[in-house]
Amino acid sequence: MQIDNLNYNQLKVLLAVYKHGQGSLAAAELGITSCTVSRTLNALRDIFMDSLFVRKSNGLIPTQKTEELIPHAKLLVEQYQLLERQHSVFSPGQSGGHFVIRAYDEFVYAVNKVVDTYILPEAPNLRFDIRTLSHDCSNELIAGSIDFVVVYEGFEDTRLNFEIFSETGDIYILANRNHAIFHEDMSLEHLSSYPLLEIDNYNDLACPLLVNLCRDSGLQMDVAGYTDSVATAMQILAQSDSITLSCNQFTRRFVDMIPAISYRRLTDEMINNIKEIRSEQRTVGNYILYGNINNSPAFNWVKSKLVYGLEREWRLASAT
Repeated sequence: MQIDNLNYNQLKVLLAVYKHGQGSLAAAELGITSCTVSRTLNALRDIFMDSLFVRKSNGLIPTQKTEELIPHAKLLVEQYQLLERQHSVFSPGQSGGHFVIRAYDEFVYAVNKVVDTYILPEAPNLRFDIRTLSHDCSNELIAGSIDFVVVYEGFEDTRLNFEIFSETGDIYILANRNHAIFHEDMSLEHLSSYPLLEIDNYNDLACPLLVNLCRDSGLQMDVAGYTDSVATAMQILAQSDSITLSCNQFTRRFVDMIPAISYRRLTDEMINNIKEIRSEQRTVGNYILYGNINNSPAFNWVKSKLVYGLEREWRLASAT
């Protein structure tokens, strides 16, 4: 065993291949080529005199030797990362890496804009996988297979960290531009007479907020349906008398681009009541969630840029 030849980068490759079971996915996470992963694995096989992984139809399966090595490799990588955080000078322009981001549909465009505007000009070698969040991915965040999630409320786990990038201010009713709601008094009595289309991401609410608010006042409000797609919601609203509730400034700005849809702000009393319903556990607002696995300088730099960029984009959207 040539342990003197072992280095930090090799350990990172070993852990990434172990986590993903595929060289290509490990390469994507680390921001290197698949050929580099293969060469590194060959070097590790020479060092430990073991095949380390056996290729099967379902991916690369770790050998017993690898299972024995992984706890030690994790400990060593954690120590290397500690040295990085405390003593190395981070240079975004020279940094590589791959980050997986999941976001509610309402936030996906804003996240892409932040990456393109605030991150890639400084760190062109970073790579991002940004997709719509459609399920509770807490376990993936905790395990480190997803780096960041952008959501509003709706999460509970002491193993998750979060940063708020904007608090919820105004809350709006969205509906067909010719809808009667734009000509009536803004009251729960009038709102409850129309069916609600709920924009609901992975059902984090047992009862839609507006329905809950109506029930508290002894009113019945029907639910026309649920969707996790803002684009789909806009098409349904344009062709029906349904209404929907939105506290998202990015969604409201998107509505400005759709001639058939308009919006109207709820009354201060309604807004305060909705915030009270939703603020039992934390401030009502928009959050970036992340786990404890990755504490590298690149990760922390990307996190800070996401928080700053989304907060700034939110303020710009709110001002229009």
